[in-house]
Amino acid sequence: MAKSLQNSHVTCPECQVGSYHLKLVTYYTWMGEELITVPDFPCWVCDVCKRYDYDQKALSELNVMLSSNIGRTVEKGIKNSRSKLPTSRSRRPHQIE
Repeated sequence: MAKSLQNSHVTCPECQVGSYHLKLVTYYTWMGEELITVPDFPCWVCDVCKRYDYDQKALSELNVMLSSNIGRTVEKGIKNSRSKLPTSRSRRPHQIE
Protein backbone atom coordinates (compact mmCIF):
# COMPACT_ATOMS: atom_id res chain seq x y z
CA MET A 1 0.00 0.00 0.00
CA ALA A 2 2.55 2.56 1.14
CA LYS A 3 4.92 2.03 -1.80
CA SER A 4 2.57 3.80 -4.19
CA LEU A 5 2.09 6.75 -1.85
CA GLN A 6 4.48 9.68 -1.69
CA ASN A 7 4.61 12.92 0.26
CA SER A 8 2.16 15.45 -1.08
CA HIS A 9 2.15 19.17 -1.56
CA VAL A 10 -1.36 19.42 -0.17
CA THR A 11 -1.90 22.26 2.29
CA CYS A 12 -3.43 21.24 5.60
CA PRO A 13 -7.16 22.11 5.71
CA GLU A 14 -6.94 22.73 9.48
CA CYS A 15 -4.10 25.24 9.89
CA GLN A 16 -3.75 26.16 6.18
CA VAL A 17 0.01 26.56 6.69
CA GLY A 18 1.51 23.08 6.96
CA SER A 19 1.85 20.32 4.41
CA TYR A 20 0.75 16.71 4.68
CA HIS A 21 3.45 14.04 4.95
CA LEU A 22 2.96 10.29 4.86
CA LYS A 23 3.62 8.43 8.11
CA LEU A 24 2.95 4.84 9.09
CA VAL A 25 0.93 4.53 12.29
CA THR A 26 -1.02 1.86 14.14
CA TYR A 27 -4.72 2.00 13.22
CA TYR A 28 -7.30 0.92 15.82
CA THR A 29 -10.95 0.09 15.24
CA TRP A 30 -13.68 -1.93 16.92
CA MET A 31 -15.37 -4.80 15.08
CA GLY A 32 -18.24 -5.81 17.29
CA GLU A 33 -16.66 -6.49 20.67
CA GLU A 34 -13.19 -7.13 19.20
CA LEU A 35 -10.46 -4.48 19.01
CA ILE A 36 -8.67 -4.68 15.66
CA THR A 37 -5.18 -3.17 15.33
CA VAL A 38 -3.36 -2.67 12.04
CA PRO A 39 0.35 -1.81 12.27
CA ASP A 40 2.10 0.33 9.63
CA PHE A 41 -1.12 1.90 8.37
CA PRO A 42 -0.62 4.90 6.03
CA CYS A 43 -1.67 8.22 7.50
CA TRP A 44 -1.24 11.80 6.29
CA VAL A 45 0.06 14.09 9.05
CA CYS A 46 0.43 17.89 8.96
CA ASP A 47 3.97 19.02 9.76
CA VAL A 48 2.71 22.10 11.65
CA CYS A 49 -0.50 21.34 13.58
CA LYS A 50 -0.15 17.50 13.56
CA ARG A 51 -3.65 16.94 12.17
CA TYR A 52 -3.90 13.45 10.74
CA ASP A 53 -6.10 11.87 8.08
CA TYR A 54 -5.97 8.17 7.28
CA ASP A 55 -5.29 7.36 3.65
CA GLN A 56 -8.65 6.80 1.94
CA LYS A 57 -7.43 4.04 -0.38
CA ALA A 58 -5.96 2.13 2.56
CA LEU A 59 -9.21 2.56 4.53
CA SER A 60 -11.22 1.20 1.58
CA GLU A 61 -8.96 -1.85 1.31
CA LEU A 62 -9.17 -2.45 5.06
CA ASN A 63 -12.99 -2.21 5.00
CA VAL A 64 -13.12 -4.86 2.27
CA MET A 65 -10.89 -7.18 4.29
CA LEU A 66 -12.84 -6.69 7.51
CA SER A 67 -16.26 -6.98 5.89
CA SER A 68 -15.40 -10.49 4.69
CA ASN A 69 -15.26 -11.57 8.37
CA ILE A 70 -18.57 -10.01 9.41
CA GLY A 71 -20.91 -12.58 10.88
CA ARG A 72 -18.21 -15.13 11.65
CA THR A 73 -17.59 -16.04 15.25
CA VAL A 74 -14.11 -15.56 16.63
CA GLU A 75 -12.73 -18.39 18.74
CA LYS A 76 -11.34 -17.13 22.00
CA GLY A 77 -8.59 -19.57 22.93
CA ILE A 78 -7.36 -17.37 25.75
CA LYS A 79 -10.51 -17.83 27.82
CA ASN A 80 -10.45 -21.60 27.27
CA SER A 81 -6.82 -21.92 28.38
CA ARG A 82 -7.43 -19.82 31.49
CA SER A 83 -10.38 -21.91 32.56
CA LYS A 84 -8.15 -25.01 32.68
CA LEU A 85 -5.69 -23.42 35.10
CA PRO A 86 -6.06 -24.42 38.75
CA THR A 87 -7.43 -21.70 40.94
CA SER A 88 -5.92 -20.94 44.31
CA ARG A 89 -7.73 -19.39 47.24
CA SER A 90 -4.73 -17.54 48.60
CA ARG A 91 -2.50 -15.01 46.88
CA ARG A 92 0.50 -16.20 48.86
CA PRO A 93 2.88 -18.66 47.20
CA HIS A 94 2.52 -22.26 48.26
CA GLN A 95 5.00 -23.41 50.87
CA ILE A 96 6.61 -26.82 50.69
CA GLU A 97 6.78 -28.57 54.08
